[in-house]
Amino acid sequence: MEFQNQLYNQTTGIPDQWAHQEFEQCTFKNLDLSKALLTSVNFINCRFDDCNLLMASLEATKLNDVIFVNCKLASVNFGLCSAFSFHVDFQNCQLDYTSFASRNLKKTHFVDCSLKEARFIKCDLAGAVFKNCDLELALFADNTLTQVDFSSSYNLILDPEKNKLKKTKFSRHSLSGLLTKYDIIIS
Repeated sequence: MEFQNQLYNQTTGIPDQWAHQEFEQCTFKNLDLSKALLTSVNFINCRFDDCNLLMASLEATKLNDVIFVNCKLASVNFGLCSAFSFHVDFQNCQLDYTSFASRNLKKTHFVDCSLKEARFIKCDLAGAVFKNCDLELALFADNTLTQVDFSSSYNLILDPEKNKLKKTKFSRHSLSGLLTKYDIIIS
């Protein structure tokens, strides 16, 4: 079944069944979807505002031009989502312990997000922006980081030899995070 231009909140409630449903240009606001089974759902041009999606299951879920604002998405595995037309943006979200394995994240915006211990493995992040994000213990391995902007983010530790870097932007304060593996002292 297809739903278009719908608002789902605490007053309107949520669908009885998520699996194999399609939501286009829908807004989900102030909902507790923690541990929800959102498997095989298509979200197209949708927006999630102030939602709790802690540990939600997104297996085979299509996220095409979906924005998350002020959402809790800790421990969500975006690597299980459908790779087809995958495009998301995040603003002021908690993304601690998330996984983005093998995702195309070109030009994705992470703005004012917490990404503690998030895992970016084999992702294409070309042109992505990490604006004012906490990247404490985030793992970056085998990624394309061409023209990624890390310049305003902090707690970044990244091995340049394990990622493709070209015109990647870093702040002067985060340069030590690029040299961590060498166990050197910078004063």
